[in-house]
Amino acid sequence: MDDGFKKLLITIGVFIVIALFFTLIRFVKSNDKYKNQIKKIENALKEWGEEYEEFLPQKTGEVITVPLQVLKQSGYIEEGFKNTKTKEKFSNQMLMKITKVKKEYQYEVFDEDENMIKEYDDINKKAPMVVLKGEKVEYAELNKEYEDLGYIAITVDGKKADEVKISIEKDGKAVSRIDTSSTGTYKVTYRTSYAKEDSSITRIVVVRDTEKPEVEMEKLIITLEDVDTLDLMDGVTMKDNSNEELQVKTIGEVKKEIGKYIITYQVSDSSGNMTEKKRVIRVEEENNVDNDEQIDFDDNINNSD
Repeated sequence: MDDGFKKLLITIGVFIVIALFFTLIRFVKSNDKYKNQIKKIENALKEWGEEYEEFLPQKTGEVITVPLQVLKQSGYIEEGFKNTKTKEKFSNQMLMKITKVKKEYQYEVFDEDENMIKEYDDINKKAPMVVLKGEKVEYAELNKEYEDLGYIAITVDGKKADEVKISIEKDGKAVSRIDTSSTGTYKVTYRTSYAKEDSSITRIVVVRDTEKPEVEMEKLIITLEDVDTLDLMDGVTMKDNSNEELQVKTIGEVKKEIGKYIITYQVSDSSGNMTEKKRVIRVEEENNVDNDEQIDFDDNINNSD
């Protein structure tokens, strides 16, 4: 390799390093600008909360979810406010959250992401502002009653709008209610009107199964002769919120020898929720069998669901 070619490679390397350096500087500056924008939105949310304090959560832990559209409607954020990263206006559906924490409020602004609905329609400042009580996405447990947390609709003159129509969809089809007897995803839309001006907001409700099966076991003491006909499910009761047939896997064996044997039971439902418990089965001589006697301390197994 001659000296001229080496100098050329060095020159190219220097240019690449310089280009990367300035690219990094631009990225840092852009990121700082974006952080400042998020802080501006958070401050605007606080100001909105101060103006409409009567509609904020009253109990610790309660939440309301506010779309950016509300801050645009109320004039706390300009309609044309643009994201420095995307060069597009911040979506009207960008979400914020206000949580009551003891005697104060916690304000959160969530970054825009690819899954968020991009909505840039012109803002109707005469239409009611609609926010969600609770989260944008709420969860219902399988076969458990679901209670909708509701909404808050505020008119342009700061009053509560009472006339709100609620519609529910599942898989794109209208349904009358959220059915928790099976898993699935629902879209709940709240629509309100005031002085012939309309507004709406949606919530996603996911019915899911997160509960583990409940498993109870009776102690079991058998004779040597009983080992051959032993059914490991004797004295085992199981139930689950899914009301379905549960899958059971047992680990371990009981030998035809006097002693104590530990059997592990893994009980699971179709959603993958599993409970694991251990059980001591004692094999005794026939004259010593007494299933009413107290189990010794050593027979107690620490089970965790």
